[in-house]
Amino acid sequence: MNIYVEANPYLHDKYSKYAEEKWKREGNPFVSFPIRFEDIPPGAKTLALTFIDHDAIPVCGFSWIHWVAANIPAHIGELPEHASEERQDLMVQGQNSFASPLAGSINPKVIHQYCGPTPPDEDHTYTLTVYALDTELNLQTGFYMNQLYKKMKGHILAERSIKLIARV
Repeated sequence: MNIYVEANPYLHDKYSKYAEEKWKREGNPFVSFPIRFEDIPPGAKTLALTFIDHDAIPVCGFSWIHWVAANIPAHIGELPEHASEERQDLMVQGQNSFASPLAGSINPKVIHQYCGPTPPDEDHTYTLTVYALDTELNLQTGFYMNQLYKKMKGHILAERSIKLIARV
């Protein structure tokens, strides 16, 4: 399985802290980047994804979850730009780290969708992982990432990670 996101090597500004103000919510970018999927294994029914910033550990004490989604149709070929907001019919989305009491947001449009990179101290490297699954997962909007991992156990046909950089 292969996944592709246009980055050169940086994630385009419109998906990160340099997005236009009209594309920010509570100061954070909310337009998700497009992801192309190729060579999905036979038998895959759905895809799941996580988008995580491990470089956030020195800043806030834990890896920051920017996006988690499941039940993306395996045959889709591409998750289009802004799908987190405009194509919610294509997936169920879980809670990102803005749901943490440390971040304090209660807005579902912030905590249950893509919330783009805003590295505060230096360029951060983000890990996008896509999983090909042999089933649809029994998850509801607002699930936690650990619930995703538990539900995926025994159902992962393929897994692929890529690194994306966002500038400070």
